Amino acid sequence: MTKSNTSTLYRWGVLGIIMLGTFMAILDSSIVNIALPHMISAFGVTRDKIEWVTTGFMIASASIMPIVGWLTVKLGYKKLYLSSLFIFTLASGLCALSWSFESLVFYRVIQALGMGAIQPVGMAFVAELFEPEERGKALGIWGTGIMAAPALGPTLGGYLTDHFSWRSIFSVNLPIGMATFILGLLIMREVYPSNRERTLDIWGYIFLVMALVAGLTALSNGQDEGWNSTYIHVCTAFTVVGLVMFLGIELAVRHPLLDLRLFLIRNYSLSMILGIFRAIGLFGSVFLFPIFLQNLMGFTSIQAGIRMIPGALAVGITMPIAGWLADRYSPAILGTCGIIMTGFSLFQFGQLDPLSGLPMIIMPQIYRGIGLAFMMAPLITAAINAVPKHEIPTASSFLNISQNVGGAMGIALLNNFVTNSIHQHAVRIGENLPAQSVYFWRLMGKASQVVVHHIQGMLLTTQTLADYSAVQEIYSKAQVLGYENGFVFGGIIVICSIPLCLLLKSPPHKQTEES
Repeated sequence: MTKSNTSTLYRWGVLGIIMLGTFMAILDSSIVNIALPHMISAFGVTRDKIEWVTTGFMIASASIMPIVGWLTVKLGYKKLYLSSLFIFTLASGLCALSWSFESLVFYRVIQALGMGAIQPVGMAFVAELFEPEERGKALGIWGTGIMAAPALGPTLGGYLTDHFSWRSIFSVNLPIGMATFILGLLIMREVYPSNRERTLDIWGYIFLVMALVAGLTALSNGQDEGWNSTYIHVCTAFTVVGLVMFLGIELAVRHPLLDLRLFLIRNYSLSMILGIFRAIGLFGSVFLFPIFLQNLMGFTSIQAGIRMIPGALAVGITMPIAGWLADRYSPAILGTCGIIMTGFSLFQFGQLDPLSGLPMIIMPQIYRGIGLAFMMAPLITAAINAVPKHEIPTASSFLNISQNVGGAMGIALLNNFVTNSIHQHAVRIGENLPAQSVYFWRLMGKASQVVVHHIQGMLLTTQTLADYSAVQEIYSKAQVLGYENGFVFGGIIVICSIPLCLLLKSPPHKQTEES
């Protein structure tokens, strides 16, 4: 075997190890939500307390991401990636053995510290291994796990929880994580970034983490606490102060945590912004869609998860193709096609109703999977190819931070929009359905036969049943309309990113090929 063939085999082997670890980490972040009700029963805690299982994970992973660039310089790609993978896998086993709610939250935080580094260092490692002209294909394969895992998480989580226990959603990581870790030890070679003199900007890191933690906490809890509450105002104040102080420090220190000159690179800054739009399209729809399937269409968690598999398959098949095309064609054209496809898919989701057939459920997911693949692989490739090689670890860290922030923004924005839309539709429908109408009493007479078994202990009169049924009927219809509006609203947000995408430039090696 020639040296070039050995090098090629090595690079693609390392890519497989990185992709597997990244997929496992992202999958775990989406698999837990389905098991939260079981954890409530197991530990006897309230819904507000159990949210710390996910909130603590989110905060811890956001806290580690900003210093991944510095850690890469000090430890090297191999040591940092495998250390992060080991921490994540070990903490997964400890989560499965948790004896109390407090121990579970603690081990979830440790788990998040590993997960928060796996994704950005994996992206940077892939970019380091592959030359610019083939990074698109490599990043497309690597990104398959990031895009497919959120769709597969609810299915796998529901199956494991229903057939085993909530602990199995953590213990399943042990064999996969250890196998990946051992393969990494045997196959990977140590690689260091070119800039070895970098020091840690500790104050910049502290203020950035303060801004990220406060901002993500506000986005996650705004709906429950109230967007005008003192709690959210305090979080917002900490976010603003943290960002202002961070920017001021970055302009003053010799070795900043983030070289702000990176934002003068058009493809990098645009890709970060477009990553937020992409995250809204991905996480917003992945958040709303399973709720619609379960609460409004009546599917169980496993049935809903099975119906979401086509979307994950579409992403898995399309990501390598989109990456291959990213090495050959303009990111502006490919990204715009992806935006149009993703926006169209969300408009199609806006046509769903509780009686929709299987084709109406599956086809929009396929469109969305294809669209998101073309929004990710070409745009990330354009961003990484545009920055200096020694800045790739830092650039990848902040690309992943923008993805996480965009996901939190997407869920908060669409959740708030859907909630308000449901209330508005309920009022409108109630006003248009007078209680004295013949249709009202005919409808309520049928509905009362269904709900009579669910209101034990009430004084059951015809009027009581009719009033209760009217509220249920109105609210059910309002929910359907609210979710439909939410999908369409998400599609509009995604479509609005087209002008930004068209501003992307072709990298130098593509311009040379085209001329």
